[in-house]
Parts: sequence; structure tokens; C-alpha cells
Amino acid sequence: MTTMAPSQPGAPKARLRAFRRLRFFSYLLPCVVLGLALSMAWYFWERERREIEQVLQGEFDARVREATSLFRERMLAYEQALRATHGLFATAEQVQRGDFQSFVANLRIQNHPGLQGMGFALIVLPHERERHIAAVRSQGFPAYTVQPPGDSGASTSALYFEPTGSTFLSTLGTDYFSEPSRRPAMEAARDSGGIAISNKVKLPEEDAAQVQAGYRMYLPVYKNGRPKAAVAERRANIAGWIYAAFSMDGLMDNILGERANITVDVYDGAGQGDDQLIDTYSDRVGGESAVKLFYATQQVEVGGYSWTLTARSLPNFTTAIAISKLQLVARLGAAASVMAALLSWFLLRRRIRALSAAESLRSAKEHAEAASHAKSRFLAVASHDLRQPIQALSLFVATLQAMGRRAAIPGAEVGHIAARLQLALNGLGRLLNGLFDLSRLDSGTVTVARRPVEAAGVLAELNNAFAGPAEAKGLGFKVLLPRGLWVDTDPLVLARVLSNLVANAVRYTDRGRILVGCRPRGDTLEFQVLDTGIGIADEERARIFGEFYQVPDVARDSEHGLGLGLAIVSRSVQLLGGRVRVCSTPGKGSVFSVVLPRAAEPLSPPASAAQEAGHFNGSVLVIDDDPEVRESMQRLLAAWGYPVRVAASLDEAVAAAGAQGGAPALVLTDYRLGNGVTGIQAVEAVERRLGRQVSAVIITGDTSPEPVTEAARHGLRLVYKPVEPQVLAALLKSIQ
Repeated sequence: MTTMAPSQPGAPKARLRAFRRLRFFSYLLPCVVLGLALSMAWYFWERERREIEQVLQGEFDARVREATSLFRERMLAYEQALRATHGLFATAEQVQRGDFQSFVANLRIQNHPGLQGMGFALIVLPHERERHIAAVRSQGFPAYTVQPPGDSGASTSALYFEPTGSTFLSTLGTDYFSEPSRRPAMEAARDSGGIAISNKVKLPEEDAAQVQAGYRMYLPVYKNGRPKAAVAERRANIAGWIYAAFSMDGLMDNILGERANITVDVYDGAGQGDDQLIDTYSDRVGGESAVKLFYATQQVEVGGYSWTLTARSLPNFTTAIAISKLQLVARLGAAASVMAALLSWFLLRRRIRALSAAESLRSAKEHAEAASHAKSRFLAVASHDLRQPIQALSLFVATLQAMGRRAAIPGAEVGHIAARLQLALNGLGRLLNGLFDLSRLDSGTVTVARRPVEAAGVLAELNNAFAGPAEAKGLGFKVLLPRGLWVDTDPLVLARVLSNLVANAVRYTDRGRILVGCRPRGDTLEFQVLDTGIGIADEERARIFGEFYQVPDVARDSEHGLGLGLAIVSRSVQLLGGRVRVCSTPGKGSVFSVVLPRAAEPLSPPASAAQEAGHFNGSVLVIDDDPEVRESMQRLLAAWGYPVRVAASLDEAVAAAGAQGGAPALVLTDYRLGNGVTGIQAVEAVERRLGRQVSAVIITGDTSPEPVTEAARHGLRLVYKPVEPQVLAALLKSIQ
């Protein structure tokens, strides 16, 4: 057969690297163009934004100054109204309720936004309490009293408040001096002789429908109508307090004019709003790429009391024209940048497309040539391995024919030739089964049924299958059985994968030991097969998963396999969603690892398996040389209501079949029963004892081709260990 010479080993890689560089450059240059164009667009946008912000900053500062000035004017107006009322008490010996009402009405406090009213709180001494209460009640307030009533000490009484609202009666006689929110301001006014403002209080007298938060401004009234020089004299001669009640909402009402595009927050005290302001209002309108929100802080002192005004702009402070202008600049810049990048990308792609097409054609040609070479090699090796057993068979047949012409045929010689014929046939069967499995894997006809499987069960079957062959070669063989580890896999496919790896380890290890186990790796499980065999050289590792690969310097015969095992392993693990790894040192050994997804342990075993056993009637004969398997199978079938007999060997099976109590209707047998006896031979012996055929199922952990071939040749069903209860129940249900 004539084949083309392969190209230089490094040529495909060099062309691939060059093509990748071209593709990378075709994406890199447009990105660079896009970045540069966007940078220019951003520069012009940022310059426009700063100009707009400068104009808006000036307008915002003017609005803040206007609002601060108006706030100060209103507070001074409250103070003037309070001092005017104080003048009434200073010029009159005694101010009656009607006088106070008329005077406050003339002040027209309704023209002062936020000012709720003017009031007077009278000092009531303990010995004057009863007489004071009687006097006020005589004025038409029969329920009047000083609230709350005190046992000793002076108290105050809210005697007047104008204009009188619907809540006046509920506050008449209230002792404001006893309230912590008002008392410090009343004491400060009393001791200083000037105006003092309380902390924030509730103003129930202002409106019955809504209780607002506000402040009170106090001015003391002394006996004889004048203040005293010393603090002690002022305290001794205090007669009461005139107070003005104002709400902050009313004070700030319409202070910003008709354009509500900034807000002003008022804090009592100095500097209380700075930290909150910086943390809360450093946004920008529409995000980080738009006009910023402005803010400012002003300190105002009125009546000896400090106020902090924090002003901030709202998103609508920025005019629609300014926003539209910024958006136009941004959109034009983005559009121009994208167009420039697309143009550069189009030109580069047009230039590279021809090179890409040529490279694709060259690559397709090389792939076709490589496939042709691989096919030729595959057919050559397969042809060789197929011809070997056929050649042996033809020679042995010729030998038998020659012996048939003799007068006497030695039985031992015939037996030897028959054994060699069987070995040749077994080798041919293994090769055909391997080729068939590989073909199914490549064609995608193999389906897997993944489910949670306990790792210890899979490893235990490996121990049962390979402990004997390893011991026969004088090798140490150990399988570590972890508990509580579950893997998401198809148990049959996984068993075959691990069996191939362990079989290779036993085959290529002449001394030392073999260790099999698994360990968790995050959300995966890693099954490992470690041996002290011949090892694999670094240059051979990339080829070991190919078809018909065998380790160099090892004779190609049936004792060392056909070179298909690792190819089947690689494709099977891919079907399971895992990966295979190998680490090896020539002369020291190898470690093969199979990494598969980890699964959670099922919450509880299925409860309906027994019910699924269904409609099969008759006794069951279980044949297995493992006492634990026999006992567990016997208990399970008995729990399902089946009469069960068990046997450990062919002779026990024949005896159990002929025992009294009825012949078995079904035989469940292991394939390998010890002493070279197979389950198929046991089934045949039972049928001879009964004189009829019986339904039989081969249950085995041996994943080699032999059980499959033998079971198919005798028309028997074959299932692999471990057998789940549901599978066994469905199997029994299908038996007629």
C-alpha cells in the first residue's frame, strides 16, 4: 500500500500559532482603535461636563445664599414677635386673657410662615396652687388643673396660647418646666434674661389633625416687669415665660421658591450634618458619567442658638438642555468610536479571510492524510492480530487431521491441542469484542445511566476479581474501601474502566505490589490504580490511549493484551463526564487516575423494590461461592416472599435442585464459582438433574468479554454486579 509522506512534525504547530496570532491581531487592533476613539470622545464629553458644572455651581451657590438669608429673616421675625409680646407684659401690671388674645391677634402671626402661636407659661408656687386653680376655673375652665400635679416645689402652667386651636384645652395647665426637652431652654432664658430655643419638641397645640416637630423660643418675664442683675435674683423674681411655638416644616415652607430642585435640611447645633452629607450625596445624575449633585453647608446663629443648614441639589437641578447636550456628545462620540472600530475590523477580517480559507484547506488536507495513515495503521495491526489466532487455529486443525490418520491417538496430546485451540479461540473472541466495544464507543451507540453509586462497592468487586490473579503472580494486592463516598456514574461502565486499569497493572507488574483506592477532590472523586510495574516513558504517554498500543519491548501476545484496553478506558470515561490522568516513571511503576463527579449519599434506600418483584411465582436457586453474597441474596428474596435455596458449588446446586420441596423455577448464579467451574456449567448440570430447561441469570463482576460471550452463546441473561434491588426486582418480574 502506498502512502503519502507526512509533513514536518513542527509545521502544523507553527502554522497554527501563526494563524492564532493573526486572529488575535484581527480582534486586538479594532479594540485599540475603539479604545483610542472612546478616549477622545470621553475627553470632549468631560470638557463639556465641567463647563456645565461650573455654570450650575454658580446658580446653586446663589440659591443657597438666598435660602439661608430667608431662613435667618424668618427666625428674626419670630424673635421680634416674641419681644413685642414681652413688651405687653413689661408695660402692664397684670395681663388678662383678653388682653393677650387681642395683642397676639394684632401681631398677625399668620403672616409668619411656621409660627404656630404665642403663649405664656406662669410660675405657680406650691402655696399658691389651690388659689391659682380656683381663679382659672372661675374664668370658664371648670376642668383646669396644673399638669402633672406636683407634691412640692414650684411648677409652671401653660396659661395662655393664641391663636386658640382645638387642642388648647388639652394643653391648658401643662407644666412645660417639668419636661426634659423644654426645661434646659427655659432655665437658660431665665438665667440669661434673653431668648433661648428648646431642643426639637412635638407641638400638639398647633394642629389637631397633625402633630408636627418643631421648636420653642422662650423669653423670661420677671416680677416688677424688669430683669435682675444677678442670676440668683433672676431665679428668685421669675414670674413666667413668653414662648413662641414654630414648626420646622412651616419655617422651611416655600423657602426655596417655586423651583423645587434643591433641598435644605436643618440641624440643631453646629456641624451635625457634614458626615451624613458626604456619605449620602456624592452621587451623580444618571450615574458616574453625568453631572454631579451639588451640596453646601451653612452655619446660622439666631437668638444665641446655632443651626446647621445643609443644601443639596436634586437630579432635576440640572436642566434638560444641559443633559441633552451631554447625551448628544456621548452618543456621537460612542457612535463614531464604534464605526471606526468596525471599519478597522472589517478591513482586517477581509485581509485575513483569504489566509484563513487557505489554512482551513491545508488543515483539512492534513487531517485527511492523518486519518488515512491512522486507518492504514489500524487495519495493519488489526489484521496482524486477527491473523495470529487464525493461523494458530489452522495449524492445530491440520495437526488434528494428521493425528486422525494414525492408528492410535494419544489422549493427552489431543487434550493439549484442544486446550491450545481454546486459547486461540479465546484470543480471537477478545479481539473481536474489543473491536466491537471500541466501535460502539466511537459511534456513540453506548448509553450510560448515571446515578449515585457507593465507591466502596465498586472497589470491593475489584478486590474479589483480581486478588486471586495478583496472588498467583506473587504480587501484593490491596484495595482500600472508603466509607461514605458516592460517585455519580454508571456502575457497569465504571467497573469495566477500573477492571481494565487493574488488569493492566497485574499484567505488566512482575514484582512488588498493586494498590487500588479513591479519595475526594473537592466536588469530584479520584479513583487511583498504583503499581510497581515497568512504567511508561514520557514520550509514550501521549500514545498509550490509542488503539493497539502496547508498551515497547513487551512481546505482543495474548498474555499482554491486544492494546485496546486503554483506548476503551479513555472513551468510556469521557462518556461518564470524567477524565483520565497518568503519572509514571520507567522501571518504578505507574499511577492511573479516573476523576468523576462526586454524588451525595441517597437519603434512604428505595422502599418499593419488594413490591416491584411482582408476579413471578416459584422457588429460586442461588449459586455463589461467596457466603456473604449467598446470605444477602437469600434474605432479600425471602423478604420478597420467594422460596430460596442456596448453593456454593456445582455439586451443592445439583443436590439442592433434586431436594424435596419442588424444583427451582429460576437459577441466579455467579459466573466464576471456583475450581475452574463457571455458572453456565452449573446451570447445565441443574438442567440435566431436572431433565428440563430452567430460567437462569448470570450475575458477575467479571467485565471481561468471556462471560458476555458465553452467556450469549447459551442464551442466558447476564447482569453485572453490583445489582441494585430495583434491577433485581424488575428482572424477577420479567421472568415468565
